[in-house]
Amino acid sequence: MSELKKFVIKGTLRSKTGKTQTRKIRAAGAVPAVLNHAGKSQVLELDPKYLSKAWKEGGKQFDLEFNGQTKTVKITELQIHSVNRTPLHVDLTYA
Repeated sequence: MSELKKFVIKGTLRSKTGKTQTRKIRAAGAVPAVLNHAGKSQVLELDPKYLSKAWKEGGKQFDLEFNGQTKTVKITELQIHSVNRTPLHVDLTYA
């Protein structure tokens, strides 16, 4: 059995939410995300460079670096564009 690769993805907290803001985030090349933990959620934007690799090769787990901390998170849901296969939105929880 092969070992799973460990990826580090940088994320930043975002203060604004809504359809317009998520469209602006996607236009800038980032992926909007929600980190759910203990009944609370934080809205983030992620660098999509390693997101699909973490989904396919990393066992849906990766290290998320934001606010000066690095924690292991698990992808609970990944929404992908039906035509060009780019990530639209991702839901995360702590692993």
